Amino acid sequence: RQPYRQKLAFVYKKLQATLEATARPWRADHRPVPGTYASATHFLEDLRVIQTSLRRRAGNRLADGALGTLITQAEIFGFHLATLDLRQHAQRHADALAEIFGRYGQGEAWRSGNDAQRAEMITAELVSPRPLTARLDFSKNTNETLELFRLVRRAHDRIGRAAIETYIVSMTRGVADILGIQLLAKDAGVDEALDIVPLFETVADLHQAPSTMETLFQNPAYASHLRNRPAGQTIMIGYSDSNKDAGYVAANWELQLAQRSLAALASARGVSLTFFHGRGGSVGRGGGPTNRAVLAQPPESVGGRLRFTEQGESITARYSDKQLARRHLEQLLHAVLWTTGKKPISSPSRGGVWEVAMNAMAPTSEASYRALVENEDGLAYFRSATPVSELGQLNIGSRPAHRGGAVNLQSLRAIPWVFAWTQSRVTLPGWYGFGAAMASFTDNNDGRWETLAQMYRNWPFFRTLVDNCQVSLRTGDLRIAEVYSSLAEEPVRGRVFALIQAEHERTVKGLCRLTGQHDLLDLFPWLQHSIRVRNPYIDPMNYVQVALLRRLRAKPDALEVDALRDVVLLSVNGIASGLRSTG
Repeated sequence: RQPYRQKLAFVYKKLQATLEATARPWRADHRPVPGTYASATHFLEDLRVIQTSLRRRAGNRLADGALGTLITQAEIFGFHLATLDLRQHAQRHADALAEIFGRYGQGEAWRSGNDAQRAEMITAELVSPRPLTARLDFSKNTNETLELFRLVRRAHDRIGRAAIETYIVSMTRGVADILGIQLLAKDAGVDEALDIVPLFETVADLHQAPSTMETLFQNPAYASHLRNRPAGQTIMIGYSDSNKDAGYVAANWELQLAQRSLAALASARGVSLTFFHGRGGSVGRGGGPTNRAVLAQPPESVGGRLRFTEQGESITARYSDKQLARRHLEQLLHAVLWTTGKKPISSPSRGGVWEVAMNAMAPTSEASYRALVENEDGLAYFRSATPVSELGQLNIGSRPAHRGGAVNLQSLRAIPWVFAWTQSRVTLPGWYGFGAAMASFTDNNDGRWETLAQMYRNWPFFRTLVDNCQVSLRTGDLRIAEVYSSLAEEPVRGRVFALIQAEHERTVKGLCRLTGQHDLLDLFPWLQHSIRVRNPYIDPMNYVQVALLRRLRAKPDALEVDALRDVVLLSVNGIASGLRSTG
């Protein structure tokens, strides 16, 4: 006489059997075991039978109470809990395909071919019924790459497709980088169950992105794959590497232009497009208030669809408290709905004087930035006057701090680049070059200053660019940065720090003039006060860190090195937590 309890007892036993089945060694012929749930969909069907019955028998409070909560949880989390994204550098796939094609006597054609020729070779294999790899008897790295796709197959068979749905291709340069993933996924039998997401990171790649995607959409093999993906095409854009590549102003403008072009292309091709924003917590990595960042995007690039990363201390700041998390998500939802619902309007930002201004300022800013960082002095200063070498010892971020070979701007990883400048309180990736850009564009012309002021008042993109720059400058402290500069040797220290000081002063004056403020963040007194109150508690840790770095780099005995390194890493964590803008 307790039918609901009896039904739930069967559900519980079935769940236990499902859990036991997924824990067994996986076999290629793995099939759902009788008495288990083949997927969370079948589990939900049982729960909804109970819910429907309760509602028919005046049990609405029970149906919408704990049972309703369980159904919601099952809808969101399934049996997989959280969907996992996979991400790998494009070169790793290219190396694996070179070895595989070499097995078929096409190794030389692959190595000597350009992107179009490689894409043609891959397409021929995609439309061919023959298997690509029979056994994993290649080199260690190639076997590891192939095994990853077989892991996806096992996860789909045992847990469901929701376990892994996305494969991100870092440093996507051309069509072959994307088609190569489709081929490796086809070889493992998961090509119809995996979203392939190109990640365009550098300024050159952002320039090339529309052309790359247009060629990809025209490829018959990829078009067939896309028809089987209900979510359409996701494109990830990188904020960190583009900033490291071209500086703050130029990177943000290139990201804006790339989104416009890609959205127009997808609309013309009838492809549903989702932009995946690879943002970090710091301004140099696309950080800042998320709702303002969404409102600053081209409206056609949102369309009710948005993905972005949450990294570093941003996760704690936004989600550690239930009330804050709810408020943050409401602001984000508001921004997406507002941007999606806005009608296209004629604006000087589209082919008018505002776009002319940005097109003039971006290259000037980039030139100023490159003049500082793209030479031996700038890199020597960076290695000496920041804790970048020590950051590689942390259990977070990108390790090591650079990708093999000679240490130059291109080989340095973007996260340690931004992280190290923030630790030393220069916060250079979040402002450098903006002052030179404003000075060059206005040339002391009041009319042009008024143009910038109008852009700030009426254009969300430019307002966000300016306000985030103000925060970055306020978070930094040139007095402390000068203490860090003492770690570098003369004459490099004198030459580089003089450039930083001059550009800092130029940027602060320019921002105050165009916003009409006497001091940075006067228009945001609560934020200005928060930073002013917080910084004195962080400053002592910076002084301690400089002293520790000086002792550590003096090469003491091995026992003292270990002790000093541990304390340096503690200081890194302390400064990062205090500034709340390093992730």
